[in-house]
Amino acid sequence: MVLRIIAGGELVKKHKAHTGLTELYRSPDLLVEGDTAGTVVQQDGRVVAVLVGRVVGWRTRSGEMSRVDHVGRQLAAALAEDPVADLMDTLEGRFVLAQIRADGSVNITGDRYGQMDLFYQREGAGAVLATSLDLIPAVTGRVAYDQSALAHAFYVYGFRPPKQHTFYQGVRRLGVREIASCHAGRFDLRTVPVQLVRTAAYGKRELREYADLFMDAVDLRSSRDSNVVYLSSGWDSTSILAALVRLHGARKVRAVIGRMHFATRSGVINQFEIDRATAVADYYGVKLDIIELDYHRRGRELIEQLQPLGQAQMLASMTYFNHSLLAQGVVDTADGDEAVFAGEISDGVHNLGFSQFVTIFHPVLEFREYSDKMLSYTFGPTFLEQLRAGTHGDDPVYDLLRRRMGSVEFDDVAANSTAVSLQLLSSFFLRSSRFPLFSLRNARILTTEGREQYGAEMEAAYLAAPAAAMTPETLYASYLHLYNSFHWQGGTVATLGYTADVHQLSMQLPFWDSRLQEFLSAMPESWGRGLELKPTKYPLKWALEHVIDYPTHLQVGPHSYLYDVDPSFSHAAEFIYGSGLGPHLKSIVEKRQYREVLSPEVFDLEYLDGVVTHWLEGAEVRGAELNDLTSIVLCSASGWYGVGQ
Repeated sequence: MVLRIIAGGELVKKHKAHTGLTELYRSPDLLVEGDTAGTVVQQDGRVVAVLVGRVVGWRTRSGEMSRVDHVGRQLAAALAEDPVADLMDTLEGRFVLAQIRADGSVNITGDRYGQMDLFYQREGAGAVLATSLDLIPAVTGRVAYDQSALAHAFYVYGFRPPKQHTFYQGVRRLGVREIASCHAGRFDLRTVPVQLVRTAAYGKRELREYADLFMDAVDLRSSRDSNVVYLSSGWDSTSILAALVRLHGARKVRAVIGRMHFATRSGVINQFEIDRATAVADYYGVKLDIIELDYHRRGRELIEQLQPLGQAQMLASMTYFNHSLLAQGVVDTADGDEAVFAGEISDGVHNLGFSQFVTIFHPVLEFREYSDKMLSYTFGPTFLEQLRAGTHGDDPVYDLLRRRMGSVEFDDVAANSTAVSLQLLSSFFLRSSRFPLFSLRNARILTTEGREQYGAEMEAAYLAAPAAAMTPETLYASYLHLYNSFHWQGGTVATLGYTADVHQLSMQLPFWDSRLQEFLSAMPESWGRGLELKPTKYPLKWALEHVIDYPTHLQVGPHSYLYDVDPSFSHAAEFIYGSGLGPHLKSIVEKRQYREVLSPEVFDLEYLDGVVTHWLEGAEVRGAELNDLTSIVLCSASGWYGVGQ
């Protein structure tokens, strides 16, 4: 799904047509190129739009949703009446849409959540835009690097810059709800405001409403012929499996799961997950294919195979490896043209990401779930009010969790409500450990100047305006909106779409359904996000108990991985220290090419060199140093344009 747009007469003359792409539209001021995966919309013999990606639904102003089977025809009619800003919220899916007007001007946007990236580089009054970095001129020849973007990728889990940033100076990405326009050779950007919903008092009627929305979100994205689920042992993917079987029957549903064998010394690390997923698949009578995620023997060829896409889309994570092999496994076991489902982002949209049983290790899983709720509570409206009043130190839950964090540094609470809101958002989106008032001073990887630069730039670009407008009633809606600029486009979520694209798979994430997102933006704290006794993901679990046939009795025992019974176990440690990938990863990192990319004013290169040296000499570490090593290793393996030139 490739698109390149050159906007501006001088740029059209300057930049040649790209080999391998088809010319879709040309005028003196505009060149649009793409591959065969795009949809070219024509009206009266003239190209009026180009769409790359997938549209699954058409949403009316009243909120009703209908399936889209012929997007080209519907777009042709809609573009005659509606501006592209309205279509951003009308079309449900993952896409980039370029509307070409009769005067040769162009308006370009993505879906409402920015699920697909569009990179752009300004040149004079015009710009070059593309869905892949390797189509942007600035990454060829002499390259300069954006240090704040790199700081975020190295410091915050996800290994990718926030939505509008890239690793390269002069290259940006279209932000969430941004529209790029070029008219008469002039390139401009504008943002369509988001309407944040307020939390509401939910009751029994809303439980049924959630169940209906969830079933319809799955149905809208499903295939009438065949569906496949990336299955784990958790509530999210198994709930999708249950919904698909209810909708289409077991014969039109199958599942795949990865058997994670990172290192010989640890063996299969997710046998708990495989056993439970097998039991769930057996319960529904669906086929389950086990895909070998075999890293204890594989090495150089896998890293080199994944490097080009990783570099072109800034994808660097262990999840990128997993999702790539799962996508290939779906192709190898394909049963026709299938819709592929994943349960990703459910943790975030239901419980702010605190739904993993990892807040406090304890052999009693119910207590571990409640500890997740405790951490979610510290980012909720009740605790926000305590922060603003300065009474947060008296909260026993906050005190308990804070004392468990040891000798890390915390910031003092700010003096006014807007500044407190900004602190809370920064604690959530700009910290390696998500905990209120956790200080950026804990970022060992950055210099003092680097911390100040990174924090100031990211707060100004993403968080300051939401913090100023935020109230306790719109707190959850603010989180869910901002998630789209941070974790949900990071290297553990975006990998699903891009690895599926490589194999022409139709990846579907029903928890990104706009109706579910709006419902959960308004969901009150008392529905599983606070200290009440309702479980995490309360409305989903209610639907599975009361509406959908679901084997709740199987959701017992260890959750997924070895860390469920051994808190010292680390995926990263097995991947870096024990896997067959290790020797080639060392051959990449020992060149220390990160020194060509990272500025000594922003990054503590002496510290990073020491981390790398420890690894190369055979030392194994845990904690913050392992996290920093993981960032160095994964980002170096994906690579940066301009290194070594």
